[in-house]
Amino acid sequence: MKALVFDGTLKLTEVPKPRPVNDEVLIKVLYSSICNTDLEIVKGYMGFKGILGHEFVGEVVSTSSTLSGKKVVGEINCSCGECYLCNTRRQTHCPYRTVLGIQNHDGVFAEFMVLPQRNLHELPETLSLESAVFTEPLAAAIEIFEQLQIRPSQNVFIFGAGKLGLLISQVFRLNGCDTITFDISEAKVKKARSMGINAVMVSTLTDLDKAEVCVDCTGNPEGINLALSHLYPRGKLVLKTTVSNSAKIDLNQIVINEFEIIGSRCGLFEPALSLLSQGLVDPQPIITKIFDFNDIMKGFEFAAKPSTLKVLIRH
Repeated sequence: MKALVFDGTLKLTEVPKPRPVNDEVLIKVLYSSICNTDLEIVKGYMGFKGILGHEFVGEVVSTSSTLSGKKVVGEINCSCGECYLCNTRRQTHCPYRTVLGIQNHDGVFAEFMVLPQRNLHELPETLSLESAVFTEPLAAAIEIFEQLQIRPSQNVFIFGAGKLGLLISQVFRLNGCDTITFDISEAKVKKARSMGINAVMVSTLTDLDKAEVCVDCTGNPEGINLALSHLYPRGKLVLKTTVSNSAKIDLNQIVINEFEIIGSRCGLFEPALSLLSQGLVDPQPIITKIFDFNDIMKGFEFAAKPSTLKVLIRH
């Protein structure tokens, strides 16, 4: 089968079709999408080598599976289910886990892939495949509310109006917070505004502008320092950015201002699918372009452009 393999360089090549083992099932990939994490892996993040990609919609083709013939999305962390962290409901931090297209597990930029059946979620019939491919990043956006109690009375600054920032902004809007989304790109600010999001240029911020909660989803190493500089004392900073080269942070300001810093990663798929199927979060305006799988190399080049939001791959 064809697959996009990273081994120091990206190449679309022929590889053996995967064979399910243990509780895995074989899935035919229908749609996938390119994430900032994929772009950072190509720069050296995580030291991953293999088939890239972790955001997908597919169809289960294993005839022995109870989901055979069903359209599914899948959680990316494959945990052991037996260790202390798994038994204390922290499966996404299992020390023995593999991570789809990120850590010791071939990803979704291929014709076929495998995942444990317990990782899979069947799609609601009313949900389009193009929208369903956003389930994983939307779950990551929702995870913020699993980790923090955020009151509607608190003001929130979201730094980054990229693909994840726009999803996070929509989720916060549902919570009723006074939220402002910032970006350095005028085009991205205009796109956010066209989606009904309160968005402005970063350049409009003054030293006096502060928030109780700041979210860094800039995808930039300096995003954390920008967010910290606009956080009230005892405020909360949520970090979503992962990059190959991290920024230096002045830890003194964290102690002096008693900031609370929360790393935030993967989230629950059920509420993400619910929001998508009800139309409460609309990811369609975030799609910049769709490439056929045979043109995925061009898709990566296009996704790396600063003006690009979400690139989907039609398999």
